[in-house]
Order: sequence, then C-alpha cells, then structure tokens
Amino acid sequence: MLQDIRDNAQSTVAKVIVGLIVLTFALFGVDSIVGGFGGEPEVAVVNGNDIKETDFLRAVDIKKRQILGQMGEDADPALIDDQKLKQSVLEGLIDQEILLQDAIGLGVYISDQSINSLITGINQFKVDGQFDNDLFLASIRNFGMTTQTFKESIKKEVLISQPRNAIISTSFILDDEFNRVIEIDRQTRNYSLAKFDQSDYIDAVNVDENEIEAFYESHKQDYATIESVDVEYLQLEKNALLEKVEVTQEELQKAFEREVEAFEGLEERNASHILIEINDDVSDAQAKALAEKLSARIAEGESFEALAKEFSDDIGSAAQGGSLGFASKGAYLPAFDDALFALSEGSVSKPVLTEYGYHLIKLEDVQMQPIPTFEEMRFSIEADIKAEKVEALYVELSERLADLSYASSDLREPADELGLDINTAEKVSALSIEGLFGNPKVQKSLFSADVIKDGNNSELIEINSEAVVVVRAANHYPASQKGLSEVRDEIVAELKRKKATDEAISAANKATEAYLSGNEDTAGLAWESFKDIKRNDFEVNPELIKFIFSMPAATDADKSVSGIDIDGDYFVVKLDSVNVPNVDDVKAAERQAIRRVIGGGLGNAEYQVFQTALRAKAEIEKI
Repeated sequence: MLQDIRDNAQSTVAKVIVGLIVLTFALFGVDSIVGGFGGEPEVAVVNGNDIKETDFLRAVDIKKRQILGQMGEDADPALIDDQKLKQSVLEGLIDQEILLQDAIGLGVYISDQSINSLITGINQFKVDGQFDNDLFLASIRNFGMTTQTFKESIKKEVLISQPRNAIISTSFILDDEFNRVIEIDRQTRNYSLAKFDQSDYIDAVNVDENEIEAFYESHKQDYATIESVDVEYLQLEKNALLEKVEVTQEELQKAFEREVEAFEGLEERNASHILIEINDDVSDAQAKALAEKLSARIAEGESFEALAKEFSDDIGSAAQGGSLGFASKGAYLPAFDDALFALSEGSVSKPVLTEYGYHLIKLEDVQMQPIPTFEEMRFSIEADIKAEKVEALYVELSERLADLSYASSDLREPADELGLDINTAEKVSALSIEGLFGNPKVQKSLFSADVIKDGNNSELIEINSEAVVVVRAANHYPASQKGLSEVRDEIVAELKRKKATDEAISAANKATEAYLSGNEDTAGLAWESFKDIKRNDFEVNPELIKFIFSMPAATDADKSVSGIDIDGDYFVVKLDSVNVPNVDDVKAAERQAIRRVIGGGLGNAEYQVFQTALRAKAEIEKI
C-alpha cells in the first residue's frame, strides 16, 4: 500500500487521458490523434496518399472513448451509431490529409527539437512541475502509440496549424467596416409600446362543437398518452455499507505489521539513462551499434550527462542529462529494472534492450525509504481495510440481491432479507431523461417485455461502480389516444385563447390604422415609452428586442409602427428614434481588442472557405 500511495500521488490515470488529448484537440480536434503505423489495407486515398486502416481504426476508437467520457459513468456504448461515427472520423482524416499535403507543399517546417520542447511543456505530462517520462510513456501506450508515432501525430497538427494561423492572424477589417460594426453593435433605440391583452377579449369569444371536433381531429397526436409505469425498485449503494463494517484494533495492528514487513529493505534508486530508439528510420542493428559506441566512449571517460543530452531519444530526460530520479524496484520495464538493480553506485550498464530501444543505464545513488509509525499509518490502513470489507460486502449483497430478485414474484422478500427499502415512483415515462430513470440501462430494462408483459423483476442493473438497482413495474400504462370527452375542456380553452388573440390583433390593427391616418385621439393607443434600450438588454423580452431592432427608422414622411404577437398578447410598437454612438468615443485599447475579435471571426470564415476550396480540388477515393 505504501508503494501504491507513492504511485497514485502522480494521478497517472487522469493525467494520461487529459495530457494526451489536450494538445491535439487544441490544434485540430479528436480526429487528429493518429499515428504513423503502416499496413494494409487503406480506407481512402487522397491525392495519391493512402489513409491506412490502422490509423482509421485508432481514430475511431479514440473518438468513441471521447464520446463515452462525455456521456459520464452511465454511458452505454450501444447508444453510439458506429456507422455515423466511422463516417465522421473518416471525413476528418481526409480533411487532415488534404491540409497536411497543402502545408508541406507550402514548405512549412518544424524541427524535431521544437516538437520535443512542445511535448515536454505539456502540463499534463508533468509531476511536481517536471516532465515525467513514465507518465508520458504510459499515456501514449494507452492509445497504442510509440514515442515516434506520437511525435509524428503532433508534427502533423503543428504543420497544419501554421497555414491556418497565418490566414486567421492576417485577416483584417477596414476602418469604414469597423466603424459600421461599432455603430450597429452599440446602437440603442427609443420606442413606445401599446399592449392589447389576450385576457381582455377571452370572455367575449365562443366556440361551437364543430370547431371543437375539427380541432381534435387535426391535433389527435397532441392528445396521445406516452407509455409509462408505476415503478417499485430496490437500490443498493456501496457508500451506504460503510456504517455496516467495523475494523478492530487487532486487524489494524496486523495490517500495519504486514505493511512494515513488505516495506522493510525497500530501496529507491536514482538512475539516468540514454535511450537509442528503434523506429522506422533506425533499425535494431543501427540502434545497438550506436549504443555500444556510446558505451565505449563512457568507458573511456566521456561525460554520461553530456552524451545523454546529445544522443538520447528520451525527450523527457535528455535535457536533464538522462536523469530519471528515484524509483523503487518494479517501476520500470523488467529488463530495465533488472539491469538497474544489478548495478553498483556510479556504474553504467551495457546496452539493455526494451520495447523502446537500447538503454545505457547509470546508477547515480541509492536511498532507503523511512518506515512510517503506526499512528502515521493508522488512518490510511483503516480506510483500506474498510474499503476492502465494503467491497466484499457489496459484491456479496449484489449477488444475493440478484438471486433473490430472480426467484421472487415481487420485491418484498429481497427487501426484507437484505434490509432494503422498497422505493416507488409513479408514471415513469419511456421518455424520462433525468435521475435514475433517465439511465439508458434502467430504461431498457424497465420497458422490456420481461418486466412489462411477464411481470418479472428486472435483472440486477449496474448504475455505476458504486450502485446497483432492481426495478419492477407495479402498473403499466400503455400509450393510448385520449378521447374527445377527456380533452374537451382543454381544447375549448385553447380555441378561446386563439380567438381572443385574433380579436386583440384586430383591435390593434384598427387602432394602428387610425393612428397612422392622423386620428391619434380616436386611436385609443395607450403608449408606454422606453429609452436607450440596447440589443442585449436582459430585462426586455428577447423576441420583442429582436423585433424592435429589425424595424426601419422613421422618415420625415412616415412613422415607423408595426406589431408583434408574443405569447398570445399583441404589441403595437412605435420606433421613436435610433441612437447611433460616436465611434470616436471608443478608446484605443478597446478598439484594438474589438478589431482582434472581428478579425479572428473573419479569419475563421476565410479559413473555412480555403479548406472547402482545397477539398474541392482534391482527388479523393474512399475504399
């Protein structure tokens, strides 16, 4: 456990996923994370260049992982349309290949040293502020990639990003265009409203049976009930079991003694290494020959640190003279580990072969880890023992719940035997999207034939790693069509609202006509005035704001008056004036910031046009 504490402090799992994805997402998106593996067959040919099936399948896998991650713990892979996913990924890879070919054709270049610096600068590959090579290697292995293929994938994205950044960053807006944008964006308006309330007319309207029947027939789909069930369910949660387990002093003492026994003699070794990688450009024989040559130079007295900086392919440790820091036995690959722990302080190994290439390993220093006291360990030991007991009890009770539920005609027996409460929920719809009943697994099971038609308890459903549930349909309400008698009052109310709105609009139109004819006294319009209203005024109805800012300004000859129906009420709107800001009042720093935003938007639009044009010219064959 002590060693686990050391390992887990590096938060490897979380950093692996985030660290690998963060850079490439920022540059091009998830579809871009592909390697350089060769192999047949290809899935597409772009201007004569193949897109290999291995690259395609890796990109599909990564995209699927991303989608499932966004869906959360309750993610159901069955909800992903694999065909659409593959089509989307393939299109992304084709776009990437087109842009990569264009970048190379333009002479865009980035050095390997720059790529190495880029990777070592990623925070998600760092531990305590320093690039951690183990974390980096674990990250890329998680996606089936080698150091070389990861570098190649990053290189592709950097090459693609340079033409894109050039187009976006060089986009600009003319002064007249800029001034017009400011005038439009910061414009305010003065207006007046006359409201005709639907409620003022609703008592004066009537509907007859023919109207009711016709409306019902044309809107039957609106009066159909959705399939639903009254649910009974038992839920077993791991956290609820903590209070049911106890840890004795004897268990604590024995666990501490086991920890001490396992910890005694545990040493950490401070190692440095030089890695000569085997890749598409360097064969096994070439890598081994170079490693042996460097071994001889070290034996002749040359600095291990200097040679590591010059020759090592480990981008994480090369800049530090090959230093890997302290680690205990088992931290590295077996061959590397065995060689390191066979060395004496200050000595250097012969070339050691691992899956990454040939290593020259130097043992810098050895230290023993101090053994913590019982009091220092008590809390963590107790937590571990409790966790183990809870896990065992959770597994036992889950299995028991599954067995009892399967054999019982209802949930009473498993509830009584396991001490669980029978929970209930009424009219759970097949379209529920929130909480327990929004879980796809629960939905699928609850509305299955086994539960609905046969009346059985469901199988044990794993909600997440911390909870399971068994559901039962107490009452089933099939989807059905409501009869006219059931919805008559609802239809009458809806028809009356519609007629009342029509009456309000008719009255508003007559009043507006009188007003525009010059008969303001007889128009009966009760105006309420508003001044200096902005486009983003949150206190005004968004629909009304949009309407007001779409109205033309009044001319000397004509007034600007129009009307709009909002939620059944009708508003006559009179645009009194348009207030245009003085562009010269905008400060220089603010003008510059606005120019950048506008230019960036225009640049992105221009890049989309550029990308579309490249694709239109490309010769693409999908296989």
